[in-house]
Parts: sequence; C-alpha cells; structure tokens
Amino acid sequence: MIDKAEGLVLRTVVYGESNKIITLLTREYGKLAVMARGAKKPGSRFNAASQPFVRAIYVYPRSRGLGQLKSADVITGYSKIRQDVFLMAYAMYLLELADKALDERVPQPALYDLFVDGLEAMDEGLDPDVVSFIVELRLLRHLGIAPHLNGCTVCGSVEAPFAFSLNHGGLLCRRHRQEDEHAVPLTESVAKMLYVFSVYDFSRIGTVDVKPETKRLLRQIMDAYMERYSGLRLRSKRVLDQLLNLGDD
Repeated sequence: MIDKAEGLVLRTVVYGESNKIITLLTREYGKLAVMARGAKKPGSRFNAASQPFVRAIYVYPRSRGLGQLKSADVITGYSKIRQDVFLMAYAMYLLELADKALDERVPQPALYDLFVDGLEAMDEGLDPDVVSFIVELRLLRHLGIAPHLNGCTVCGSVEAPFAFSLNHGGLLCRRHRQEDEHAVPLTESVAKMLYVFSVYDFSRIGTVDVKPETKRLLRQIMDAYMERYSGLRLRSKRVLDQLLNLGDD
C-alpha cells in the first residue's frame, strides 16, 4: 500500500555514497523515516525535498521499517529563513525539539501545525524568540509539564505582581513568593505576555515588539524551565546560544 503525506523534514542522514535517510514530521502519520535513494546526487529529483525544514508532499510504500521514497513535491523551503544564519539556527532548534520530543508514528496534527506555523511565522518576519517561546510553551503543554501561568500556583490568585518560581513550576503571587527565595520577579505585562504566548496561536499574536531585556528575561526563565522539566538536551540549542552570544559582543 502506498502512503501520501504532507511532511516537514526534521533531519537527514547520509546513507552510503548517494542516499539519505530522511526523518519527517507528517500531518497524517506522525514522525517517521524514509529512504531517499540518490538524494545526495546534485541532479537528484529528491535533492530539494530532502533538505532540513523543507515542507513537501511525500509518497512512499507503507512499511513497519524504512520505506523507500517514490516521489516528493516541495510546498515550501522557507527561503527567507535560509538567507539568514540566525533564523536558520532558530529553525534548526525547533526541528530538533520536534525530533527529540515526539514519538514515532503517532499522528498529532495539532503539533504538526504548531511547528509548521512557527516556521511560517518566522519566515514572514515574526520575532524568532517569540516563535520559540510559543512553540516551547505549547509543546510543554502537550507533554503535560507546562508551567502554571494563569495565576498563583499555590492559591490561584490572579492579582499581580507575580514572580516566576522554577521550584513551584509557575507563578507565585505577592503573598506566596517568599516560599521561593529564587523566584524571578515579573512585571504585570511580562506575566501577561507569558500567558498569552502559552494560549494564543500565531495568527492572534500578530506583530509584537518585545524589548531586548524582556526577551533575555523570558529566555532565562524558559531555558531553566526546559532544562528542569523536559529533560531535553539539544545540540542545536547550544549552537543557537553561542551564535546569539557572538551577536551580543
């Protein structure tokens, strides 16, 4: 039986002299791998469709093992991302995040849309840090380990100001923030921003201008939270951090 699926290339591995094993995140069948024979050759019909963060329609025989790619029609290669080394670093981080966090052959259309919409938003000019925050928060919610951002984690109070507590896994109100001496104070607008990023999709975010100091604070919080609760250790994140540190010098 032949399967046809819309997919996003998460990573590729060279196999032999001219072949590639492509790991796809597909809308219909979840994460899976296919063999693209001859894809490494310059004139290959699979060359374009076997590049990271290319989205295409893939046709291959259904198999419990490694199916062999029969055809591929590229939908988009996110050209603006490919022209910017920083955007490419963010995109590679999102792809590795999907690859490491999602199980194989478990269809999850909502998560497929999340990563595709994130790349599209980045390609269209949305701040890549904002895109990353949204993807991370939505993915954490899917994994069942999202931070509590709708009021105090202890009493449920929605009265600002708040602080973010890594130990409590979310916000603490003025009354309970003394329970964690390491809690990070947040302005009311930053606390609201975190909540909005966790529940709004990209179409509702629109154009948002986040101050550099606010992005640094949110990145500090999200990095610490991801490290504590997700257990993911991503090479692409280290590369991205190094690149951003060079850019700040």
